[in-house]
Amino acid sequence: MVPRAQAKKGAVFRVLLDPRCFKCEFYRACVGALRPRGRYRVVGIRRVSHFCPIIGDEMVVVEVDDAPLLAAVDSKVAIEGVAFKYSKVSCDAPCPYRDYCTRAPLLEGETVRVVRVLQRIPCPKSRSLTLVELLPAA
Repeated sequence: MVPRAQAKKGAVFRVLLDPRCFKCEFYRACVGALRPRGRYRVVGIRRVSHFCPIIGDEMVVVEVDDAPLLAAVDSKVAIEGVAFKYSKVSCDAPCPYRDYCTRAPLLEGETVRVVRVLQRIPCPKSRSLTLVELLPAA
């Protein structure tokens, strides 16, 4: 479910969970099947809505597809269509790309597919990294 303002076909949203979500009676229908911090695109809108006491707004039931996630990966696997087991880049250097290395909402070892190659990343630690769009592999 998404807030009424986001209930539009093509809208992209990120799943951000409040600890109170886990105790809600609508948890399973709302975000139970979605990946925390994952990105999703609204592909269909249903006529059912429920009031969310956590955000204080109506939540509309929608159908979603995975939206590509941005992540930094080793340049050797940064080829469109390639599937590989994801591994976060371990880094503590201050860099504008650091979140793409360390905060992608993917599980360690999860199989993902490169959807689009965006750009090489100038890494302060001289790693060969590329910014890509990824989807979980089916």
